[in-house]
Amino acid sequence: MKDTLLSILVLVGILFVSAVITNWFARTMYNRCGSCGTLNAKRRTHCRSCGKEIS
Repeated sequence: MKDTLLSILVLVGILFVSAVITNWFARTMYNRCGSCGTLNAKRRTHCRSCGKEIS
């Protein structure tokens, strides 16, 4: 029983850490368009989907 709980805890920990790293990476590499919500590379000045200027 202890081994199963430990395995589940390790699995949840790994999933949580990977989600945090993925979220951090997305926030540092991309801007989200305020109008349509599309992710755009930081270097873009206009949204690739709707064409509006990204602030």
